[in-house]
Order: sequence, then structure tokens, then C-alpha cells
Amino acid sequence: MSDYPLLYVHLLPTMIPPEALRGGVAVVLDVLRATTVMIHALDAGADAIRPCLEIEEARAVAANLPTGTVVLAGERQGLEIDGFDLGNSPGSFTRSVCRGKTVVMTTTNGTRAILASVDADRVLIGSFLNLAATVRVLSKERRPIHLVASGTNGLVSFEDSLLAGALAHSLRATHRPIGNDEAVLAELAWIAAKSESLVDVLGRGTGGRRVREIGLAADIVVAADVDRIDLVAEIVRNPIRVVRSGEQKSG
Repeated sequence: MSDYPLLYVHLLPTMIPPEALRGGVAVVLDVLRATTVMIHALDAGADAIRPCLEIEEARAVAANLPTGTVVLAGERQGLEIDGFDLGNSPGSFTRSVCRGKTVVMTTTNGTRAILASVDADRVLIGSFLNLAATVRVLSKERRPIHLVASGTNGLVSFEDSLLAGALAHSLRATHRPIGNDEAVLAELAWIAAKSESLVDVLGRGTGGRRVREIGLAADIVVAADVDRIDLVAEIVRNPIRVVRSGEQKSG
């Protein structure tokens, strides 16, 4: 029997059993596009991302930060919110826009999943962009691991399930035992899909089709760029914000 605690996948935040995250590590996944954007923004020099549930909350948080230090970003049903600086396309979060700034962000699915996961002792932010970096940190953990897929409008999403499967598959190689059937399903989905073009695969689900319908297919290409960024992102509290972890690869 493995010495490691179990690995769980939750295909929606609403599928997390009560108090299940306490004492464990959660990894929030929203491939298209919130967690991909967060990794991209931190890599571009953002100081932090402040996740907000509602549009007016995001506006209020941004208004209370010093002028010139904020990027107000977000979407509803994939589209940029009127009056916001940016939408939810990772390519928009460039170094010239993000460096030294706090990104205040609200999205349809991803920011809600983050705020639903804060009962965990530690919360990481995962994407295909930082897959290997996230696995490297998780492989050292001796607490239960919970991979939390954001889903799409309250329904299970194909792309988030695939990323959960990719993480589960890599962690299983480090002898991490599976804790629930959702983890088995996610891993099998990843094994079945990993020999294909990830751009094509991500475009098959409801989220991918929606991104293409609104003319943002380039976002899928960015989201599918596996291991391009060696960055670990995690939540800190008071206030809740996503920051670059100190656990980056040395050398």
C-alpha cells in the first residue's frame, strides 16, 4: 500500500463532499480560460490576481486599489464585460499590461471554483501551461490532493476533465493512489486523448466550441501549450488572491 494520501477529482465544485477539502491541497482547473489566464498573467509580471464572484464586486475591489495599479478583467458567457480593461483571453495579458499590477478578475466559472475551494489548507491554480510545475510540487505533498474542475455553467466540462486526468496520470506515476471514480474517469479520458493534437481535442467540448463561436480560437492554442511556463501559482488569504509561489524550479 502507498504511503501517500489519496488523490481525488471533483468534476464540478458542487460535487465536492462537505468538508472534504479540509486538511488537503486543492488544485483549481479552468482550462478555457480563467486558470490559463491567471498563469499567463503571473508569468507576464502581474503581482496578484484578485478573484471575485460578481461584476459589481470586481468593480468595487478595483476602485479601492491605487490608481494605475489595477487591471480589471473578466467575462460573462465568454464575452468581455462592458467597462472592463480586458476580457478572458490569455494573449491579452501581456507584460506591458500586467507588470507590477493587480488583476481583479471575475469569470463565469473559474473564479467561482477558486472561491469554492478555499477550505483546503492549500489551493493551487492549474493549467496545461504549468502542468509539469504543478505536478512537481504536488508530488512532494503528504496531504490528500483534490483536483477541482470548474465546469461550464454548472455542467461538467470536457477540457477541465482532461486536465484533471493529465494531472492524475502524472501523479499516479509517483505512486499516488486514486481516491474516487471521478479520478479514474478523468485519467482514462486523458490516456485516450493524449496521442492527439491537444488543440483539436480541447475544441471538441462545449467550452471549446463556444470559444470558437465567439471568434477566440487563438485562446485554445494558448491553453494547449503544455509546460510552456515553469510557474507554480497558489492562493494566499486576507484578502484572497492568486500569487506566484516561491516553489519554482531552481537552476
